[in-house]
Amino acid sequence: MPDDAMAWIGNLPLPARAEIDRLLKETGVENFKSRWREHKSDLDELESSFGIHL
Repeated sequence: MPDDAMAWIGNLPLPARAEIDRLLKETGVENFKSRWREHKSDLDELESSFGIHL
């Protein structure tokens, strides 16, 4: 996993990290590695639209 992806995951709150762990198990590490920026973008959009930090 890229260092910047690991740093992003490490800074997420526990519930969000649990969801990322679930995604990793469902999609596989290689798939997640190639798409983690999309997952980050999706979370960033949710945070922005709700005015919260996930």
